[in-house]
Amino acid sequence: MKQVNVKESLNVEKVRIELATKEDIDQIIAICTEGYAYAAAIVKDKEKVQEKVEEYYHPERILKEIEEVSAKWSGWIVARLDERIIGVIGGGTVDSKVGKIFVLYVDSNYLRKGIGKRLVDHLTQMQQLLGNNTQLVSFLKSNKEDLLFYEALGFKTIHDIVDNENSDFTSIEMIRDI
Repeated sequence: MKQVNVKESLNVEKVRIELATKEDIDQIIAICTEGYAYAAAIVKDKEKVQEKVEEYYHPERILKEIEEVSAKWSGWIVARLDERIIGVIGGGTVDSKVGKIFVLYVDSNYLRKGIGKRLVDHLTQMQQLLGNNTQLVSFLKSNKEDLLFYEALGFKTIHDIVDNENSDFTSIEMIRDI
C-alpha cells in the first residue's frame, strides 16, 4: 500500500462510515492484505499467511460479501476520507442475540486516530438493531495491539482458539455486552 503522510490531527468528522460498493474492492483488499500481514508479522510460515490472505481477500469473495448483506453478514463497512478508504469492518450475527466482529483493519497511516473505534461503534449499532446484546471478536493471539484495543472497548477474554496445525495462528476470543 502506498505510504501517505498524514497530518498530526485528522478531522474525524470528514470521515464517512458507509457500506462498501463494488468500486471499493481493490481498496478493501489492499487494506485487509496489509492489515493481516501486520497482524501475522510474527508468524514464521509466510507461505501460510499468503494462503490465508488469498483465501479471505480475493476479488470474487469481496464482491459476493458486498452484494449479499444479511443478519449473518453485515456487508463490508468502510471508513472513507474523500474517496480513499482508510478502514474496513465486517461482522454479523452468529447466534441468537450474539453479534461478532469478523474483520477490522485500518490503514496503517490512520492508526490511533479513532477510525477503528468509529467502525466498531457503527457495526455495534447495526447489531443492536438486530436484537444482539452480546458481541464477540477473535484475532491472532500474538497481536497485542488488538488485545489492548478491544480491552479498551470493554471486551473480556473468553479463551484461546488453538490452531492445531500451526500454533502461530492461535487466536483469542473476547466478549462484551452491547
